Amino acid sequence: MNKWEEMQKKILLMVLIIFLCGILYCATISGFVSRADSGEPIQYVNVYIADTKIGCQTNKKGYYVLNLQQTGDFILTFSLVSYKKETVPITIKNLNDHLIINMQLVKSSVELSPVIVKGTKDESDGPIIQPSTLHQTRQDIQMVVAPMEADVFRAVLAVPGVVPISDFFAGLYVRGGSPDQNLILLDNTEVYNPNHFGGIFSTFNTDAVESIELIKGGYPAKYGGRMSSVLDVTERDGNRKFYEGVGRLSLISASATAEGPWIIDSQSVSFMASFRRTYLEMLKMIISDLPDYYFYDGHIKINWDIDTNNKLSVSGYYGKDMLSYDITPIMDLDWGNSILSAQWMHLFSPQLFSQFIISGSQYNNSIDEVSAEGMNIFQSKNYIRDLTAKGTLNWKPSNHHDIETGIELKFNDTDLKMGTTYQIAQNALPQAAITSLTSSAFTQDTWVINELWTLQPGLRVNWYKTLKEEPAPVPAASYFNLEPRISLKRNLDVGESIYLNFGVYHQYLSLLGLYINSPYDVWLPIDGSVKPGVSHHYILGYNRALSRHFQWDVELYYKTYNHLKEFNTNTFFNWNSETGTLSDAVNTGKGYSYGAELMLRNDWKGLKGYLGYSYSETKRKIDNVNIDPYTGEPQYFYPRYDRTHTVSLVENYNISQNTGWQIGNADMIVGMNFSYNSGQPSEIPERIFFDGENFQLIYSYQDRVRLPEYLRLDLSVHLQWNTFWGSIEPYLEIINVFNHKNVSFRFYDVQMNEDGTLKLVTRDGTQFPFLPFIGVNVRW
Repeated sequence: MNKWEEMQKKILLMVLIIFLCGILYCATISGFVSRADSGEPIQYVNVYIADTKIGCQTNKKGYYVLNLQQTGDFILTFSLVSYKKETVPITIKNLNDHLIINMQLVKSSVELSPVIVKGTKDESDGPIIQPSTLHQTRQDIQMVVAPMEADVFRAVLAVPGVVPISDFFAGLYVRGGSPDQNLILLDNTEVYNPNHFGGIFSTFNTDAVESIELIKGGYPAKYGGRMSSVLDVTERDGNRKFYEGVGRLSLISASATAEGPWIIDSQSVSFMASFRRTYLEMLKMIISDLPDYYFYDGHIKINWDIDTNNKLSVSGYYGKDMLSYDITPIMDLDWGNSILSAQWMHLFSPQLFSQFIISGSQYNNSIDEVSAEGMNIFQSKNYIRDLTAKGTLNWKPSNHHDIETGIELKFNDTDLKMGTTYQIAQNALPQAAITSLTSSAFTQDTWVINELWTLQPGLRVNWYKTLKEEPAPVPAASYFNLEPRISLKRNLDVGESIYLNFGVYHQYLSLLGLYINSPYDVWLPIDGSVKPGVSHHYILGYNRALSRHFQWDVELYYKTYNHLKEFNTNTFFNWNSETGTLSDAVNTGKGYSYGAELMLRNDWKGLKGYLGYSYSETKRKIDNVNIDPYTGEPQYFYPRYDRTHTVSLVENYNISQNTGWQIGNADMIVGMNFSYNSGQPSEIPERIFFDGENFQLIYSYQDRVRLPEYLRLDLSVHLQWNTFWGSIEPYLEIINVFNHKNVSFRFYDVQMNEDGTLKLVTRDGTQFPFLPFIGVNVRW
């Protein structure tokens, strides 16, 4: 062994000893942060030691841990916007102390002072790196003016980088991705169709929701299975201190939510239950043109604080849509989600936080076509079932490292069956059943290199394998993929930073449906005839806290897509269920998306909201789609959800709290939501021919023209009377105040003039007109 090798070993040994000493010889301060009024946990609270560089944020369970490598007296501080700052004096006598400091924060009163307080170093967001992430509480969601009632998806659709295809379909198109490329979670459980009534309502009742976290790209290693974005919805735990509830009544729906404590011996238990139902079928007695439709859904969650180190929760969701309309024959349709999950949170030590989850999710839909004589002449049934087990460990050995690692096993079972009495060969009807298992492991470290630099490397490993394939000729699939993720942040000043992000993402599920996300799209795990979709995300971001009341965010992004899959409509005519594979039902291709997003957030003198702008370009190239008539080759095209420019302005203002002015002793709250989008791409007829009976139109390019731009202003007024037993809150909302004719699609037809010449006529499908809504909310 030469001297150089010997010196290397000594240096490595010294580094290892220093690292272990930092782990073994440090005091810890840990605990949970909750609301003083309800005892529910609070996420993302800034917890720090005053006059030091030691700080962190609470996780989703409200837990925090800090490491101290020196003894003495310190001030522990808890701060969060809209809550009163709390401080606790602490003393560290020796380095094996483990202090448990639980804190309950009180909502602060509205600040009336015009003085703008500058951010301090203590209150910076610390080492956390969250590219392309928007966090919204239940209150944030409910302040966004939306048709009929406050809605999670409608709140998200007002964010830069997220666009709708139509007012009537709330599918999320995020930075060039389609709705099937979004991972949507409810309490860590996957939701496969998160919409009611085609998208006017989302699956999530806002009264049951604690918060949402939208990650538009570059998401961390703990998330996988989708190529575009993540929407992580957390349900409320329920009030741990007293019983309360809320009831809501509008023109088409009603809902009720109840919550409260439940004491078992000395252990604390809380519950939350929420139910919602529409009654459009009752309005049909007045307006006969309405469809025979209704939906209902319910959330329930029970939390059990076993002891300081163990917390257990069980949550469930069930929702169902029923639609029937008579077009001779009668079409009966129903679809719905059901979810059940159990979560166990355990502290192995103050520095080692763990969470274990077992969950089940199912989405199913069915179509029945019934003749006038009551015979079932066509039937389609489809479902996807999901059974998932996962465990995560968060280890914080020092204030410079926060390591998260975990495993996930996901079992998917899908089935599609069709039958009919029509004179159609049975093997021409789609029949498929695929069972798959996806095994994943991930690790990620948030490494605070120094005051200026933070590095967050991560890796996710996936092994996807089909377990059963029907029909028999379908080839089995087995794919092993590595997904590196990395983020780098450079602090420029207090409340100011710049960051870079890169990530690789794979998708093993495909959604068979038309360009509009609907309840009757079919989920299928991929088989061996196609490759998994893969996307690369590149993000450059800058954020700055302009003051305590204003924050500025700018992001540039670029995303690539490979092995995209779009439903091949020729499947309706040439499918053979005895030999068909997924490659026969889809067209494959590639695409890209890039853009810039700007967002100015404000929380100033009672005026709370944001102004957003985005510029983007999305293009796809799909086999057998958008064919050049001269070369016969597919060309890149703008999909229908491409929007070059979008502008959104969302604001709420509590007039009474900030001016003292009331109407009949009622607080008055006003809100607005303004949206502008560039027109969506559309096709136009290229040629006309006569088939012997009628004139037929031939279309070629998908994006030949742009429809008119989208413009909508929504306003709301709420009056809230507070009483000794609770509050009553009537409200008025006006959708599309200017009654702007927003076009969602355009039909073309050929008419013959009196002189024998042909004329191309158009007919536009419009979206929400001027619509007033009234309702009332009651809290007790």
